[in-house]
Amino acid sequence: MDSRRPQRKAALGVLLLSGSNIFRLTVQFLLFPILARLLSPGDYGLIALAMPVVLLALTLGEGGMGPALVRSSDPRGEVEVTMFWTALATGTACAAVLMLASSLIADLLSHAKVAPVLMWLAPVLVFSAVSSVPSVRIQKSGATWIFAVGDVTSTIAGAAAALYGALTGWGVWSLVAQQLVVWTVKVAVLIGFAGLRVRGRPGDQAFRYLMRHGMPVVGANLLTLFSNSIDAILIGRLLGVQQLGFYALAYQIVRIPETVLNGPVLVSFLPAVVRLGEDRAAVAKLFLDSLRMMLSVSAPLMLGVALTADLSVPLLLGPRWHGTVPLLMVLAPPAIGQTLGWLSRALLLGRGRSGLQLGLALLNAILTVAGVLIGGQFGIFGIAAGVGFAVVVASFAYLIAALRETQLSIGALGAALGPTLSAATIMACGVEGLRLILPAEMSPFTSIGLAAAVGILLYGGAMQILAPETLVAAIAPFWRRVRHGVESSVA
Repeated sequence: MDSRRPQRKAALGVLLLSGSNIFRLTVQFLLFPILARLLSPGDYGLIALAMPVVLLALTLGEGGMGPALVRSSDPRGEVEVTMFWTALATGTACAAVLMLASSLIADLLSHAKVAPVLMWLAPVLVFSAVSSVPSVRIQKSGATWIFAVGDVTSTIAGAAAALYGALTGWGVWSLVAQQLVVWTVKVAVLIGFAGLRVRGRPGDQAFRYLMRHGMPVVGANLLTLFSNSIDAILIGRLLGVQQLGFYALAYQIVRIPETVLNGPVLVSFLPAVVRLGEDRAAVAKLFLDSLRMMLSVSAPLMLGVALTADLSVPLLLGPRWHGTVPLLMVLAPPAIGQTLGWLSRALLLGRGRSGLQLGLALLNAILTVAGVLIGGQFGIFGIAAGVGFAVVVASFAYLIAALRETQLSIGALGAALGPTLSAATIMACGVEGLRLILPAEMSPFTSIGLAAAVGILLYGGAMQILAPETLVAAIAPFWRRVRHGVESSVA
């Protein structure tokens, strides 16, 4: 038997997971214009108002135990079985509380229609609990191709459910159905490949280990969730679900790079950091490679979204979504920093610095609340600007903490990221200059096509001049380290 076969299989799994995220992005991009024309901003507003509550319950149910299990060697499986039954008990309890308290929560949010939405989304908490241990098994084994299979199949099934519901006139329930179908299919795939059976009995020592390492993570996750949700909650309560729908769709669009990149990077980056242990130099190199790779995607994409929002939104989403245009313009550039801040959080988590992460999450929450309260005086656009400012400052704080943890200097960071940021700036200036000279009567479709072509040429050309090896240097070392770490886990 070829001894390299398991290594090739594991490495292929990481590649497949990256491809599955690109597939999800493509489906989401194709689905957005259709659903936007079939559903109202109010429908998106209702689901955006309900999801922070569901995510809060999910965070409490998960208990931050996943990263703790990833970090544990657990030769007898005691930590795994303890996590499974703890997650199942807390997830089921949170689902029951959510269903019973849905009317009260709806009153607090000032929207009675959100109560049945919360009740129907409650099963997601149980699905998440059931899949917790299979997910960690897959992550530790390096068989990331299973995540790719789950992502692709659940995306197709969820998109079909949402499209059928929207065409049938279900309104917000088409989005609820999408969530339920996505979770059902994903859980079925994870359990089918990784198995659900756990051995042994839960142990007090394993429970204390999970709580000791999980509680700071829960605190940090709750603060991060609060920071990511307070804007939507206040907009929905003060300005209504119509305005929240505009904001929610804009925020969902600017999170596309994070959503696409975070999955494959997390399942490979976090275990790789854990395996590297105290080899700080190797961790620093991996961190820089990952930053460059993520920035090379997020920077040009988000700047392009901001520069062409006035053309793309009416063309793709329809005229009734015009209120999303200024929100995209102000939210897209800070999303570049948000991606880098997320990777910094993953590094701190992999290094076991959950306490530091908790403090940074508190800072992020304070900044977000301040941004929302100050910006709220100027309406929804002011809230978006305040949130964008908070994202930039908090992401910079996370990045500084990661640099200290890896003992990287600002100069090393600038040398690694400078060419990409410079190329993205050149691209933005070129696209903006093109927009100024294009005739006003030109069709939006033609204008977007020209802007995209010029942007790609300028960005690629600038990268070739400033640092022709940068993109390869960003991907190749990262790929080698991920493959080496994955190979080690399956050898």
